[in-house]
Amino acid sequence: MSRILATGTAAVSLAGLGTLALAGPANATDTKCATSSKEYPTNGYNADIKVELCISRNWGGPGGSNSYKWAWAKVTWGDSGAGKFENFDVQVRIEQNDADVKTRTCDFTSAVNGSTSGSKTCRLPSSGSYVNISGNTADGHVVANVNDDGEGNHTWGLQGTAKI
Repeated sequence: MSRILATGTAAVSLAGLGTLALAGPANATDTKCATSSKEYPTNGYNADIKVELCISRNWGGPGGSNSYKWAWAKVTWGDSGAGKFENFDVQVRIEQNDADVKTRTCDFTSAVNGSTSGSKTCRLPSSGSYVNISGNTADGHVVANVNDDGEGNHTWGLQGTAKI
């Protein structure tokens, strides 16, 4: 009886291993975000701006070595509109050890001036395939010129994300 039992156990174990061997590599996505907020002194109500800066990485493929990274800055505003800004640009970038890998700047002047509240996203497309590179972050800044304040452009450095 013990011989039959041992043979049955071995068959179950091998069947389980066969299933594990057939499973393909899993794709996975990691995302890290950081949020910055600022109130701009404007005519009437002060304009409230929030920027959520994010970086994502998807890896998988053969051996899990291919990595694709992209970043974005989601800008949300309230108490704006009515031409409160002469200029409102958002820059988002992917960095590797504080060195720029890829950068994009989006002009949101019309959007922020066009409604009292809303949101818009500046997307930095996939930065290509990296093999075994880690430690990327998303960073960025806003260049804004408040209308009628006579001060010109001001740069607001955004909180960067954690490494991914």
